[in-house]
Amino acid sequence: MPQVKIRSGGQVTIPPRLFSKYRLQEGDTLEVCDAENGIVLIPKNGAPQKTKDHFWELIEKTWARNRNIDSRSLDRTINRAVRAYRAEERKKLRR
Repeated sequence: MPQVKIRSGGQVTIPPRLFSKYRLQEGDTLEVCDAENGIVLIPKNGAPQKTKDHFWELIEKTWARNRNIDSRSLDRTINRAVRAYRAEERKKLRR
Protein backbone atom coordinates (compact mmCIF):
# COMPACT_ATOMS: atom_id res chain seq x y z
CA MET A 1 0.00 0.00 0.00
CA PRO A 2 1.28 3.50 -0.82
CA GLN A 3 2.74 5.56 2.01
CA VAL A 4 2.23 9.26 2.61
CA LYS A 5 4.26 11.40 4.99
CA ILE A 6 2.66 13.61 7.61
CA ARG A 7 4.30 16.97 8.18
CA SER A 8 4.51 16.36 11.93
CA GLY A 9 6.36 13.08 11.36
CA GLY A 10 5.15 9.53 10.76
CA GLN A 11 3.59 7.88 7.75
CA VAL A 12 0.10 6.96 6.64
CA THR A 13 -1.04 4.12 4.43
CA ILE A 14 -3.83 4.90 2.00
CA PRO A 15 -5.66 2.31 -0.15
CA PRO A 16 -4.36 2.43 -3.78
CA ARG A 17 -7.82 3.11 -5.27
CA LEU A 18 -8.20 6.26 -3.20
CA PHE A 19 -4.57 7.07 -3.77
CA SER A 20 -5.21 7.46 -7.49
CA LYS A 21 -8.70 8.89 -7.03
CA TYR A 22 -7.37 11.76 -4.93
CA ARG A 23 -4.24 12.04 -7.05
CA LEU A 24 -1.89 11.46 -4.17
CA GLN A 25 1.61 10.31 -4.97
CA GLU A 26 3.96 8.06 -3.07
CA GLY A 27 5.80 10.15 -0.49
CA ASP A 28 3.39 13.12 -0.63
CA THR A 29 3.42 15.24 2.47
CA LEU A 30 0.13 16.01 4.13
CA GLU A 31 -0.22 19.31 5.93
CA VAL A 32 -1.78 18.87 9.36
CA CYS A 33 -3.34 21.99 10.75
CA ASP A 34 -5.61 22.61 13.67
CA ALA A 35 -8.92 24.06 12.51
CA GLU A 36 -11.72 25.26 14.80
CA ASN A 37 -13.52 21.92 14.70
CA GLY A 38 -10.53 19.59 14.73
CA ILE A 39 -7.68 18.51 12.56
CA VAL A 40 -7.69 18.97 8.82
CA LEU A 41 -5.33 17.23 6.43
CA ILE A 42 -4.46 18.85 3.14
CA PRO A 43 -2.61 16.90 0.47
CA LYS A 44 0.14 19.20 -0.77
CA ASN A 45 -0.41 18.54 -4.48
CA GLY A 46 -2.84 19.20 -7.30
CA ALA A 47 -5.85 17.06 -6.41
CA PRO A 48 -9.06 18.81 -7.53
CA GLN A 49 -10.21 21.07 -4.70
CA LYS A 50 -13.73 19.61 -4.63
CA THR A 51 -12.60 15.99 -4.18
CA LYS A 52 -9.92 17.08 -1.77
CA ASP A 53 -12.48 18.89 0.36
CA HIS A 54 -14.86 15.94 0.32
CA PHE A 55 -12.27 13.37 1.37
CA TRP A 56 -10.54 15.43 4.04
CA GLU A 57 -13.89 16.62 5.33
CA LEU A 58 -14.75 12.97 6.04
CA ILE A 59 -11.49 12.54 7.89
CA GLU A 60 -12.03 15.78 9.74
CA LYS A 61 -15.47 14.59 10.88
CA THR A 62 -14.17 11.21 12.04
CA TRP A 63 -11.15 12.65 13.81
CA ALA A 64 -12.63 15.94 14.93
CA ARG A 65 -11.70 16.00 18.60
CA ASN A 66 -8.57 13.87 18.62
CA ARG A 67 -5.54 16.02 19.38
CA ASN A 68 -2.88 13.28 19.14
CA ILE A 69 -1.27 13.31 15.75
CA ASP A 70 0.39 9.92 15.46
CA SER A 71 0.50 7.76 12.41
CA ARG A 72 -1.40 4.82 13.89
CA SER A 73 -4.48 6.83 14.90
CA LEU A 74 -4.29 8.75 11.64
CA ASP A 75 -4.16 5.48 9.75
CA ARG A 76 -7.24 4.23 11.60
CA THR A 77 -9.01 7.51 10.96
CA ILE A 78 -8.29 7.40 7.25
CA ASN A 79 -9.53 3.81 7.12
CA ARG A 80 -12.71 4.84 8.91
CA ALA A 81 -13.18 7.75 6.53
CA VAL A 82 -12.55 5.46 3.57
CA ARG A 83 -15.18 3.01 4.84
CA ALA A 84 -17.65 5.87 5.34
CA TYR A 85 -16.88 7.10 1.83
CA ARG A 86 -17.40 3.64 0.32
CA ALA A 87 -20.69 3.22 2.21
CA GLU A 88 -21.82 6.57 0.82
CA GLU A 89 -20.90 5.47 -2.71
CA ARG A 90 -22.81 2.18 -2.26
CA LYS A 91 -25.90 4.08 -1.08
CA LYS A 92 -25.73 6.22 -4.24
CA LEU A 93 -25.51 3.10 -6.42
CA ARG A 94 -28.51 1.46 -4.72
CA ARG A 95 -30.81 4.39 -5.48
